[in-house]
Formats: sequence, structure tokens, C-alpha cells
Amino acid sequence: MNNKTCENNSIVIANLESLDQLCRKKNVKLLIVLHDNPDPDALASGFGLKYLIEKRYAVQTSIAYGGMISRAENLAMVKSLKIPLKNINRIKYSAYDCVALLDTQPGAGNNSLPSDKGCDLLIDHHPIRRGEKARFSLIEPHVGSTATMIIELLVASELDIPTDLATALAYAIRSETQDLGREANERDVRAYFTVYTKASMKKLSQIINPKLSHSYFVLLSQTLKQTRIFRHLICAHIGKVPSPEIVAEMADLLLRHKRISWSFCTGRFKKDLILSMRTTNVRSDAGRLIKKLVPDEKNAGGHGTFAGGIIRLGTVARKDFETAEDQLSQKFAKLMGYEKVEWKKLIAPPEDD
Repeated sequence: MNNKTCENNSIVIANLESLDQLCRKKNVKLLIVLHDNPDPDALASGFGLKYLIEKRYAVQTSIAYGGMISRAENLAMVKSLKIPLKNINRIKYSAYDCVALLDTQPGAGNNSLPSDKGCDLLIDHHPIRRGEKARFSLIEPHVGSTATMIIELLVASELDIPTDLATALAYAIRSETQDLGREANERDVRAYFTVYTKASMKKLSQIINPKLSHSYFVLLSQTLKQTRIFRHLICAHIGKVPSPEIVAEMADLLLRHKRISWSFCTGRFKKDLILSMRTTNVRSDAGRLIKKLVPDEKNAGGHGTFAGGIIRLGTVARKDFETAEDQLSQKFAKLMGYEKVEWKKLIAPPEDD
């Protein structure tokens, strides 16, 4: 074990001791709030924190989320691993003594915790936001996933990690870091193999390769028809989407196009325009760039190579959505250093015989 690993272990133990001071109280109930439309990292981290809190402190715990879960992999994850979740609209806050925010932060704009509700426990791997306050705060932007920090706390607590939880945490790191290839460090790798050896390979395979609905392929076709390319940039304004998650999924897919280093997608969900940005340039800061596309910075954020945001458009005509999308295409290109851009269709219509 090298000095760096020993130092990190000492920090984790210190964090666990701080958590002990917060949670070792009698008759306490904890509410864990995930970010809206939770991804595998948020889902697994919530699952892991619930297990840690209940086993170590005998504290009653619930996991809540806003928005929806619709991506096939995420639905398969929740169902096959039996992750207990509650929609935040059904939560009675007076029934809980403490609130935890996981994979998000107060004022981030992507969680449904009311602004008048305090945060006692905060664990996240996104950049620290101004005004962040919590009785226990563990924010580490240099790790690839929040699940990594949860695994470290579980290991330090010397609790056995059940198979379903290990499967969830392994998939979370795999998904968040794209098989340890995106913004992963030694801690992520170590955490991943800690739980991978305990995971169910059958369930992991079912989550990674779920059956896809007919509507998914219809939306995929719609996305490809709306996709435009300029040099190393690819952009798609998908139009109406059934859930916010699909926008990020399509941005990931388009980034795989040969010679493309930046992808940018939008989708219309209810009264909002959902934004997703991806890049293969590890020296970039997509989280900083996307804030320049969103009027209210609290509604945008991310990491170096991937980011997302929301533009609240309210009740507007279809043409206003289209105008906003066109403006975003040009702003995106300008951020990349191009003043004048002629976007070309990814898939040109067939020529008449």
C-alpha cells in the first residue's frame, strides 16, 4: 500500500467518524434525496448510503427522487436489484429528522428538495457550489463517481456488502466513468474492483443489456434525422422527448461518431428545454461551458467532459422553441471558436432516381 493510498484511507476513516457524530442518535429518521431523474450513480449511492446508515446506526432511512426514471438500463437496475425508492411528491418532511443530498447539492437546480429545507448530510463528486452548507459535507470533484466515496465508507465501516448492493455500485462506476475510461482515477478503479468481485454477473449483464421498447427506436430515428455536423462538432435538437434522460443518452451516442470531439443535444420535455454536452477532450471543462448557454447558472453543471442543463421556457409557441434551439446551435459553435457555421445534415435525404 503506497503513501497516497494510506493517506486516503486515513481521510475516509476521519469522514466516517464525522458521520458517526451526526448519525449516532436515538430515534432518528433520515431522508436521502437524489437528484431529479436519477442516473445509476445516484441510484446506487443512495442504495449504499441507506444500507450503511441502517446497519451502522440503526437509523430508519428512505430514498426519494424527483422527476422520473425511464432509461431502460436504469429501470432494469431498480427492478432487478430491488432498490427502494419513493417519489419526492409523496414525502412528508415532518416525518424526518435529517435530510441528505446525494450526487447533487443545495441550489444546484437539479433536485426537488424545497429551498426552505436544510441539508444535514451532503455527498457529491461535482464541483463545490457557492453557498453549500451541511452539517456533514463530503464533496470530492476529483473522483469519477459518488459511488466511489460510498464504497470507501462501506469498506471503512467493515460492513459486508450484499450482492445486489455490490452489483448496483459496480454498475454505477462503470456507467458514470464509461468503463473507467472517463474521469476515473485510482480510487475509482480500486472501489470498482472491491464491489465487482461481489456482484452478480447475471444481473449486471441484464442491466447493461436491457430490452428496448419500440418507442426507443422511433426516437433514435428522430434524433438521427435532426443531427447536424460541422467539422469536429455534432449537434441534435431532438424535439419532444418522453423523458429528460434520453437527451444525455443521445449525446453519448453521437460522440462516438468518427472524428467528432464535441456533441451537444437538446430535447423538449414539458415546459423545459433539456441540454446535454459531451466531449472527448479531457482538458476541457464542459461544466463551465454549458453554464454560458443557460440563462440561470444554477440550472446547469457538470464535469470536465460531460455536463447538462435546463432552460425554463414556460408556455411558449413551437416557433419559440425552434428559435431557442437555433440560437443554442450558434452559441455552442461560438464557444468552440467558430463565428460562422454551416451545419450539415448527418443523414442526407436520398436523391430522387
